[in-house]
Amino acid sequence: AATVADLSRYGAVTGQPLRGGVTAQVSGTGQPDASAFDLTLQGTTQSAGIGNATLDKLLTGAGRFAVRAIRPIGGGLTLDGVNVTMPNLTLTGNLSGQDGAGQAQFDARLADIGLFTPDFSGPATATGTARRTAGGDWVLDTVANGPGGTTATASGTVSTDGRLAVNINGSAPLGLLNGALEPRRLEGVASFDLAVNGPATLNSVQGTVRLDNARLSAPTLRQALDGISGTIGLTNGQAEVALTGAVTSGGTIAVNGPVTLSAPFPADLTAALSGVVLRDPDLYDTTVSGTITANGALAGGAQIRGILDLGQTNIQVPSSPVGVLGDLPPVQHIGASAAVRDTLARAGQGTNGQSTTASGGGGPAYPLDITVRAPSRIFIRGRGLDAELGGALQLTGTSQNVVPIGQFDLIRGRLTILQQRFTLTEGFAALQGGFIPFIRLQATTTARTGTVITIRIEGPATEPTVTFTSAPDLPQDEILAQLIFGRDLSSITPLQAVQLASAVGTLAGRGGGGLIDNLRDGFGLDDFEITADENGTAAVRAGKYLSENVYTDLTIGADGTSEINLNIDISPSVTATGSTTSDGDSSLGIFFQRDY
Repeated sequence: AATVADLSRYGAVTGQPLRGGVTAQVSGTGQPDASAFDLTLQGTTQSAGIGNATLDKLLTGAGRFAVRAIRPIGGGLTLDGVNVTMPNLTLTGNLSGQDGAGQAQFDARLADIGLFTPDFSGPATATGTARRTAGGDWVLDTVANGPGGTTATASGTVSTDGRLAVNINGSAPLGLLNGALEPRRLEGVASFDLAVNGPATLNSVQGTVRLDNARLSAPTLRQALDGISGTIGLTNGQAEVALTGAVTSGGTIAVNGPVTLSAPFPADLTAALSGVVLRDPDLYDTTVSGTITANGALAGGAQIRGILDLGQTNIQVPSSPVGVLGDLPPVQHIGASAAVRDTLARAGQGTNGQSTTASGGGGPAYPLDITVRAPSRIFIRGRGLDAELGGALQLTGTSQNVVPIGQFDLIRGRLTILQQRFTLTEGFAALQGGFIPFIRLQATTTARTGTVITIRIEGPATEPTVTFTSAPDLPQDEILAQLIFGRDLSSITPLQAVQLASAVGTLAGRGGGGLIDNLRDGFGLDDFEITADENGTAAVRAGKYLSENVYTDLTIGADGTSEINLNIDISPSVTATGSTTSDGDSSLGIFFQRDY
């Protein structure tokens, strides 16, 4: 009998960081030369560990073990009643052999597979037999089952020199890989039909892994692939990938090519994108089609090349980058639990509210040579701006330090301030070290006073600034008065002063005048506007939808005139309109409009 309360004291002897305690008792009879014996071993373990993270999860807690070993006088060996019981693992079996032949049987049960993958829970079982032939080869036959659709069978032979001839078939949930893929997540089931012929190396594995309707989510990219289907063919240490999937926001991606299954994992992959929708609800939406290739070591250094064509792209200049209270301060998580810390880590956030997903992090770098083409249909809208651009740019450098070259130039555009339109004369949009577009657009016009005025919108698309310059040089409020009303600031009416403030608010991204908006909301109207002609004569216009397709508005001038309009949307392209004025004039019209 032996009792070891602290195994760690023997770590230096075994070369392993042992921990926990063990008791053991051996009883029975045997010949002094061990030519025959009948021994029973039994004992207990307490929180044992050998320094292996995977095995230590199975050894934790209180455990028991027992086995009877019998060697008769005539030779041979029998291990009978093998029984290992741990909180998370149960193993029973027996083994017998004589004169080079023998047989074995085992049953194993894992109480909860959730120990190794957070996406699944429930027991996993395996049952198998092994038979040794007179020639020394072992014949195997094993069946395993688990939660999430896990099934597997393995049958074949293992020769005396260690060579395998084993067939493995079954299916397994892809979520078993999530521990290695975090923060990315896989869902679905993979079926496999494999054969191992030769030494126990990856080069000996041949067969096919099939995916059907799987899902991959990449939260740091705000993208996910649904309906992933295809095959991964294994042969000679390589995986031949042929997979397609649908992007949840729209479009499809197909990936094809070989990957070597040993470090540094050289590959020659091609990804074909078709109508992939990329969208940031606060900034842009676009579609991307084209081909990207990755040639080289996936562990780092693979050259990423390709040509991408953008479809219609809409960049929305936000109305206001911050709320009325300013930017929200970072959130401090005080005393965050382990579950909260895990969730924050998956989201790329720390407990101090700062992002832990920094650009240019410590991951491997991949050289880039990607051309992005969009000869037209890049629209920038917001804050009175409506512009179309086109061109091409090239993404060079590395994935850790992207260097954009080129820009998208102005094709046409206008700036609208208080129902006045100014034609944009020059401008561009470019990427300057980041992926938020930097825009610079300019319009030049001559006011009715003869002053030449230049309007410039410049800065990141999320927060551009608007400046006004003139010849001769004037203060910006004076420039705005001459630009909008054609008169000096000292000559505008009080109502025009309110409109001027509204125009400044619109260009600054603070909305078009709080008083007007409050009145519209208070009256329950869909449109409410105070206007003035060049002489300063005021008018009020109020509009509201009477039903989903019937809209009416009423305009009342300071001079006592009024006008009522009625619009009926017969279809998305056909509208009937009618109007009548206080002067007795009336009109009726049918309008056809098609946007393309």
